[in-house]
Amino acid sequence: NFAVGPSSFEPACGCQLIKMPLEAVMVCMDNSEFQRNGDYSPNRLIAQRETINHISLSKTESNQESTVGLLTMGGRAKVLCAPTRNLGALMSELKEVKIQGKCDFVAGIKTAQLALKNRQNKNQHPRIIVFVGSPIEAETKALEKLGGQLKKNSFAVDVINFGKENAQNTNVEKLEAFISQVNNESNSHLVNIPPGPHILSDMVISSPILGNASHGGAGMAVPSAGGANLTNGGGVGAADNTEEALLAYALRISMEEARDAQQRPEESKEASKEESKAEPMAEEKKDDAKEEQKMELEGVDDDADEEAELARAMALSMAMDEEDEEEGEKEEAAGETGGGGEVDDEILQVFKEEDFIEDLIDSTGVQKDDIDIQKILDFNEKDEGKKEEDKDKGSK
Repeated sequence: NFAVGPSSFEPACGCQLIKMPLEAVMVCMDNSEFQRNGDYSPNRLIAQRETINHISLSKTESNQESTVGLLTMGGRAKVLCAPTRNLGALMSELKEVKIQGKCDFVAGIKTAQLALKNRQNKNQHPRIIVFVGSPIEAETKALEKLGGQLKKNSFAVDVINFGKENAQNTNVEKLEAFISQVNNESNSHLVNIPPGPHILSDMVISSPILGNASHGGAGMAVPSAGGANLTNGGGVGAADNTEEALLAYALRISMEEARDAQQRPEESKEASKEESKAEPMAEEKKDDAKEEQKMELEGVDDDADEEAELARAMALSMAMDEEDEEEGEKEEAAGETGGGGEVDDEILQVFKEEDFIEDLIDSTGVQKDDIDIQKILDFNEKDEGKKEEDKDKGSK
């Protein structure tokens, strides 16, 4: 049974595991064409992925402030992930790595050095872990010069040299010269993995890279029985440490997934409630808007009806006024022409009657003998003659 602590793993047997220092680690991955070889199952590229997973977990679990980054050296050096504690982001970038070109060892080291110089926490000790699965084309002098610069800037470097051809070519000599220049108080290591078939991750776990720092310098990784590292005096080694780290990491991921799964239904319920509340409000707003539009349209219709009725009334009144004027003109014309003549003729006929004149004279009290009735009748006839002449002239 193991007691899992926040920064280290302490076995129940009382053997305390070594706590790694605070570090900012940059892993340089070899993704050249040589990584298609299957001497490390299933091939070198996938074997590197698994090993990088172990290294990242071990570094971050051993110290809560340590960070790990990733870059590739195939084709040209490219930083995929700056030093971080977000292993999910690092793993996702690691899965997208593809095989391409040749490996440029010097360019990869210089790029990693630049990335670590820009780290946020300057208290972290910079460390570069390099995978070399292809022949190194750089000269030994260039590698020694690069190692001296790294040592001057307090950089630690771990190199993992693997592959059958790399055990027989000049890689071992060049890398030994490089490590001898960069090594400072056994803080740098060279691990030469023997030709396979081997599981690369097991070989690295049992190496000084993830074990005791006292195993500095160059050395040969030897697989131990049961996956334990027996180079530390027979105690619990880096393999058990990494297995426990993987278990703790898996438990943490599963707990986070379960928490997310529980939160999603609650969020969906809350969202549905908010939508259900928002829908009636939206419908009410739509109904209010429709009613306002109807009222506006009705108001416009009422105004239009009132205006139409007013126009009709004005037209009718104007038509009636015109008819009245026409009738008045007709009556005036009739009065001027025929109507007045008829009245005058009737009066004259009355005045022609002698009986009417005699009665009229009697009513005035004048003596009949004093008045010549015949002259009055003659005067009326002369008046009629003048009127007829005037009418004839008017008609002409």
